[in-house]
Amino acid sequence: MGQVFGGFITAVIGLKVDTAHIENIARLLRESPNVEDLFLVTGDLDLILKVKFLNYKDLKEFILEKVGKLEGIQDTSTMIVVAPYKERGVMLSEK
Repeated sequence: MGQVFGGFITAVIGLKVDTAHIENIARLLRESPNVEDLFLVTGDLDLILKVKFLNYKDLKEFILEKVGKLEGIQDTSTMIVVAPYKERGVMLSEK
């Protein structure tokens, strides 16, 4: 299913969270080795995380089994990266 860049599937996940649970959710998510970045943000979402997985099955399990079952999660929005142009401050070549 589609091209995997650098051997990984990269996704950005936005979370709407009950404010009473933000710190606990952030603490639990940042322990995952698949979570590369995790931010508390303003706006319609509360937390945004960038994740990398070797396959779609593991990404699906992370969303459904780990994130989806955390107390205080109200909504999730997952976006799959289809073409990285710049990552970790490095401009990536266009092909």
